[in-house]
Amino acid sequence: MSRNETTLKCKPQRYLWVDNLKMFACLLVVIGHLYMSMMAGGWISENNILYCWPIQTVYTFHVPLFFVCSGFLYQATAPNEWNIKKHIGNIKKKALALGVPYVTFSTITLLLKNVFATDVNNAAPPFLKTLLIEPIAPYWYLYTLFLLFCLIPPVIGKEKRKPLVSMVVIACFMKIIYVGWLADRAIPDLVAKVMASAVWFCIGMLITATPFKKSKLADGIAAGMVILACILSYFVYSTPTDNAKAQFIFASIFVLVITYFFQSKEQYKTDGLVNHSTKYFMPVYVLHTIVAAGVRTVLLKIGISSGVLHFMIGFSVSVFVPVVIYMIAEKQWWLLFWFEPIKAMKLRNQKKTKGER
Repeated sequence: MSRNETTLKCKPQRYLWVDNLKMFACLLVVIGHLYMSMMAGGWISENNILYCWPIQTVYTFHVPLFFVCSGFLYQATAPNEWNIKKHIGNIKKKALALGVPYVTFSTITLLLKNVFATDVNNAAPPFLKTLLIEPIAPYWYLYTLFLLFCLIPPVIGKEKRKPLVSMVVIACFMKIIYVGWLADRAIPDLVAKVMASAVWFCIGMLITATPFKKSKLADGIAAGMVILACILSYFVYSTPTDNAKAQFIFASIFVLVITYFFQSKEQYKTDGLVNHSTKYFMPVYVLHTIVAAGVRTVLLKIGISSGVLHFMIGFSVSVFVPVVIYMIAEKQWWLLFWFEPIKAMKLRNQKKTKGER
């Protein structure tokens, strides 16, 4: 049995490679949104290859990596028994854990878009339609993840590999139908985002039973694949395109290769910077666009128009301001509730118990 397989079977308290992969993808999301704001602000042309190539390439795989991590943790931490009652209970739990930050920060974003309609990139869409049918970036990930939790049960029993492979095949078939016939049609996000994202979630689930095995040959193949994909993406994404088929092909390569490099790495520092920072994933993810938009508005108001300064300052505040806000929120359960409601309720109960002693 390989070291990776032993690690998976022992079910450690935290999977360090997942923490590292989530933070890597989160930083790509932050940089991607900042880069898009540079284009929206007129600092770089949408047709410039220095914009088209990196932004379109990264957008093929950064959010799919989140779904891989979520699917892995969902299956890896599933109980030995699962039934309808447990599934409904899990849905209620996820509705609280994902629904509170989704509704909270989607609402804040929509309000800011209305208040600062002349300063932000886009005007605010209808409120209820946005929350229920067409979620906005970056919160659509939370919306879609909740739907996947509702629709996909974990696999239980001794033999998990075959049913998990079957789930990946079905999800891949759904993805092919979506990119082949439905991507250009006006179908509700309720359907479209599930069809587009389920394959990555199921791949994450499959990794629990079939972890990547690290070897020099595998390293060489993976490195060659990612280099080839980068070269090909240079030509495909040299101009703006919304080709869903090409996006799926590039996403498949990048997601599998990047996940391989993170998951197959045998050692991570348990006291490393990333592992200390993983609790800040949610605040950075939900707040970075709000913070960046606010700072960009202030900088323009005071006459700072340098694109380089906007990007550097925007990146700094997009990461560090949410961290500071979360550090403050951790001290009060009612503030923490808007980021992590379940953790906040536990904190409230702990304080209540101490107060009764």
